[in-house]
Amino acid sequence: MNHKVQVNIRYSDIDMNNHVNNAVYFTYMENARTELLVNELVEYQKNNVVFIVSEASCKYKHPILLTDNVICELKFKLLTPLRIGVTYLFKNAETGALYAEGGTILVMVNDRTNKPVPIPEGLINKLVRNNY
Repeated sequence: MNHKVQVNIRYSDIDMNNHVNNAVYFTYMENARTELLVNELVEYQKNNVVFIVSEASCKYKHPILLTDNVICELKFKLLTPLRIGVTYLFKNAETGALYAEGGTILVMVNDRTNKPVPIPEGLINKLVRNNY
């Protein structure tokens, strides 16, 4: 099961070509992650653990226009005990047409030592094993 988040397109996201600027997709990815994980982000931060994006990419298929109704589907995959991969599918909410496919790799890091820490089993269950 994928997790779905509505994408809110702002006028300022539109470039001179009248579609969402390519760089903005990375902000959409961040917003989708944050909306989905806000409780976990706050809780882990209390224990000096933060999520770091170690890699990010995006393949553009079709431009998003200001009036498009867009959802972002997120899928999580455990890559190693220290890394989770996230796939983002930007789709038209009505037709399912694919606008873009993005990806990030997240690492949990202790912000005091700046060292990676294993991803907790409870978080793996919620995200990867679809118990969210």
